[in-house]
Amino acid sequence: MRVLSLLDPMERRLDFYVILSISVISLVIFTSCGPGDKKTEIEIAIHKAVDAAAANDVEEFMTFIDYDYLDPEERTKQDIREKVDAHLNRFRVIAINILNIKTVEKTNDSATVIVEVNFSHGLGRMLTKIIRSAGESYRFHLQMTRRGKGWVTAAAEWEWMSIEDLYPESIRVLRELFPGTF
Repeated sequence: MRVLSLLDPMERRLDFYVILSISVISLVIFTSCGPGDKKTEIEIAIHKAVDAAAANDVEEFMTFIDYDYLDPEERTKQDIREKVDAHLNRFRVIAINILNIKTVEKTNDSATVIVEVNFSHGLGRMLTKIIRSAGESYRFHLQMTRRGKGWVTAAAEWEWMSIEDLYPESIRVLRELFPGTF
């Protein structure tokens, strides 16, 4: 344990700035993640689903898909399970980067959300940095619904996106993730 010297003003100033920084960060986290903030709850659910998929945890991923899931292509929750299973069995290591989340419309129990993600597979980020490839990007249109205390996806559509077609915010994130690639 470090003892703060009362005689060393530089050390006291550094400690003051560290404590101030921690306090500000804590305040920002506390105020932006309040229990009633639907957008934050939705974003948390999306991040947890992506983390489950990246960890090859199909069971956990499927908890974020509504039991009544039915999308415009008439895919059911079972169809989604099979798609995710097949992809994760084919590519044992995947990296999924969320580029952007936009809540387009929301009510107390439903929301329309657009999520842009970037997928890399094989050796994940390490390989993509070596060969200067940023993988593939997709835009998901999610219809989300509140079930119990959390949010789940009731329907989804997705499309492959070229880099030029991504939202500007997403391109900025890709440039940070893969410097020198674009």
